[in-house]
Amino acid sequence: MSGSKRQSSCGPDVSLASSAMSTANQCIFCGSPAGSREHIVGKWLLNDLGLYSSKTKMGFGYQQDTGGMDEIMEPQPLGSFVIDSVCGKCNNGWMSQLENKAKRLLTPLLVDPFPDNNRHLFSALFLESHMITRWLLKSACTFGVKMSCEVPQYIRDQLYNGYLHPEVMADISVNDECGLYIGISRSWACYTNEKLDAMQVPNESFRFVWQLRHIALRVAYFPGCHKMMTRPKYPVRLHPKFCVPPDVEINGKLQAAYKYPTLESVEHDTIYTPKHEHPHHIPVGRRRYK
Repeated sequence: MSGSKRQSSCGPDVSLASSAMSTANQCIFCGSPAGSREHIVGKWLLNDLGLYSSKTKMGFGYQQDTGGMDEIMEPQPLGSFVIDSVCGKCNNGWMSQLENKAKRLLTPLLVDPFPDNNRHLFSALFLESHMITRWLLKSACTFGVKMSCEVPQYIRDQLYNGYLHPEVMADISVNDECGLYIGISRSWACYTNEKLDAMQVPNESFRFVWQLRHIALRVAYFPGCHKMMTRPKYPVRLHPKFCVPPDVEINGKLQAAYKYPTLESVEHDTIYTPKHEHPHHIPVGRRRYK
């Protein structure tokens, strides 16, 4: 059973400081009556990383020139960052199971300092990379509801039924910064007509970015596009086809291709190009919400 499709837009009219919940009365995944409290940041992360009383930066809206997102400058307390747009069966069933699997798989990566000899940590994700992707996508769905930038219903339906849309892309990388950031947007950097621009497919495209200590996790859906990097550096690809890229030579020194100096550099390094003309691609230039 699936819920009714809801129209949404990605914009700045969000209020996170209050404890107000979503007014949706149907579960965003199965369509059953909603009302179960879901922590957007899983309780295991809140506990293990000591985040219940922590406040973090959050991003939304269009992509900036630097590759980042517009930010909500007022810090947001994560312990009260919840929605009620899911039902108890989903929340306590498959969603809880995903959280438990993500905890087991990601805990070895949530360390500071991050170990230099780390390739084996990422290679070990091979057999269950789809689980991390499903967990990321589930998080994008709940965060998107809170930020009025919803993941399309057909993507949510597939997730609920245990599938991943073939054009959903997910990756993981490591950077020198140690911190916390969470953001979602509809737009992406794209080469079109031999120039760099930002594009979106209204109510469909999205990219969700999550930095947890030194690792950056991303899940995105850009219909009709495939990934192309501006420099020979690549994150570890989780979906659609797992890949740990070989080391690259930078300034005469070999280093892990998936290692970046900052989260911003990961985002700025990622450019997409259309596979074919998509009738709903809309250039959005470099506009920013004020």
